[in-house]
Amino acid sequence: GPSLISPDLANGALPLYFSRPFSRTEYVVGKLTTLWLLLSLITWIPGVVLYGAQAGLAGWDWTSTNLWLGGAIIVSPILWIAVLSLIALALSAWVKWKIAASALMLAVLFAGTGFGTAINDVLRTHYGALLSLTQVMNTIWGELFRYDWGGQLTMSEAWAVLALTSGLCLWLLARRIRPFEVVK
Repeated sequence: GPSLISPDLANGALPLYFSRPFSRTEYVVGKLTTLWLLLSLITWIPGVVLYGAQAGLAGWDWTSTNLWLGGAIIVSPILWIAVLSLIALALSAWVKWKIAASALMLAVLFAGTGFGTAINDVLRTHYGALLSLTQVMNTIWGELFRYDWGGQLTMSEAWAVLALTSGLCLWLLARRIRPFEVVK
């Protein structure tokens, strides 16, 4: 993910792309589609195959009882793919070095959890969990898969963090992906 946009920015290729009948939205959607297809092959597609095999072996009674499980198998990875793809593209757009963008991607995932845990321990609160994308996604997945994993967030807090993160990434992409280079 972090290597999708940064080479285009580092080499000044965006004006060349946008000199064609090609919009910024189409450019970003094309990059997202690349990540979407690759990540789908290892997340929700195998899950759907396994669910289909179980449904075929167990019969209609099991399938009708556990139809919610099929939806959860599809929706939960799609949410995670969307969030990770937006973060990867936003970081790739703002950092021109592929290695630095990859390091920042790891930092966003792991440092958020570390800072959130530190905030929770020091301030004796649970709001530090809002900085951890893994806890946010675990809260949403817990609701989709109908299990209580003992998380600290409510569903509304988790969806708000997910919407805020996605909105911030889209705003960063809109600010950086331009058909011209701004020289200061």
